[in-house]
Amino acid sequence: MPAPRRVRLRLAWAAFVPAALLCGAAGATDLLGAYRQALESDANFLVARANAEAAREALPQARAGLLPNLSFSGSRNKNHTDTTQNTILGPRSSQFDYFSEGQYLTLRQPLFRLANVAQYRQAEAQVAGSDLQFEKERQNLAAKVASAYFDVLAARDQLRLVVEQEKFLLEQWQRSQAMLDKGAGTRTDRDEAKARYDNVLAQKIEAANAVDLAERTLASITNRPAPAETLAPLDERRMPLEAPVPASFEEWVAIGEAANPELASLRYAIEAAQQEVKKQRSGHFPTLDLIAQRSFSASETPSIIGNQFRTDLVGLQVAIPLYSGGSVLSTERQALAGLERARQQYEAGRRQLGLNLRREYNNVVQGIAKVRALEQSLASAGQAVISTVMGVRAGTRNNLDVLNARSQLYTVERDLAKARYDYAAARLRLKSNAGTLGDADMETVNGWLGVAK
Repeated sequence: MPAPRRVRLRLAWAAFVPAALLCGAAGATDLLGAYRQALESDANFLVARANAEAAREALPQARAGLLPNLSFSGSRNKNHTDTTQNTILGPRSSQFDYFSEGQYLTLRQPLFRLANVAQYRQAEAQVAGSDLQFEKERQNLAAKVASAYFDVLAARDQLRLVVEQEKFLLEQWQRSQAMLDKGAGTRTDRDEAKARYDNVLAQKIEAANAVDLAERTLASITNRPAPAETLAPLDERRMPLEAPVPASFEEWVAIGEAANPELASLRYAIEAAQQEVKKQRSGHFPTLDLIAQRSFSASETPSIIGNQFRTDLVGLQVAIPLYSGGSVLSTERQALAGLERARQQYEAGRRQLGLNLRREYNNVVQGIAKVRALEQSLASAGQAVISTVMGVRAGTRNNLDVLNARSQLYTVERDLAKARYDYAAARLRLKSNAGTLGDADMETVNGWLGVAK
């Protein structure tokens, strides 16, 4: 079955990979640029921002319950009245129509409403928690962009190495065939080179697919095309292999518990749940309001048709709950259960944070050791290729040994590049889990790229 059009185009481009990767494209996208694009375009991040903006409106809404409420009401009615009077001559009926009207301007100022106070404090906690959730999404986005960016670079490197390996194996196959035709080679060398060449063609299709998927993943975050050949490469000479600062894992845990926005948001969720308990418990307490009213009425009843009244009043209004069928006690128990849930969610989040920090801390520390080990392995693999070629010339090695040595060299090159990307991404994820990942950290890692000055 022919390869999909996208893959065919990728394979056509792969023929130019070595030159394209060695010569950075002008205006190539870097990590910082991708991050800024994601802040403007990532759908999940924009959802989080909209949620935060909506949540902030809870505060003015709750504040309204503590402020004066001014209202106006008015009415004008046409009335039809039938009256019956008992007289000495018997009942006498009469009918008449009249208009009545009333206008009322009322000011109500809550003086003692525990539910309203608890509602306001709950809103403060909810808004603070929502803002922290938004900050968590921002830091998660930064780490996600970095991972997606480095995945594209890793897939690009893999494709480049496969193309180099394809070129080498093609040369080996052609050389083995030529030597066999001259009677100086062996069928085994030719067939082995051909088999490996055929296998690398399949690997190239897989590598091209991996590049395509990585590009699309990054593009889904930035909402812009992210061709692999336009991304600034990682310059290992600019990337320091440094242990986390602070070096102690326990200090990272302390930083995370103090600064992680998700954990802080869960603490505010506990505060909001406590205020919910107070709000429901306030159903047992009376309420007291200050009332000021100015009213005008005319012909309110048949007995005062034609009379007009203007009245001003100022007073206190108290409402005392006596019995509500047990609903107040029920909602209070429900709120207490919600408080316990919030506390347990915080504890679960605290424990998960410790695991996340340990994983990323280990990734950074072990990543340094892995990169250094693979750098040494790369030097050894390169020397092994040279020694094997010399062995072939001396008659102590054969072409199969050369193929194996070159294959090992390509594998180490791939693993080393991937280890460097993993180390860079792990540093950002460690700070993201600790809650301290900022733009300066993104700029630092961006400085490790081969960005044109």
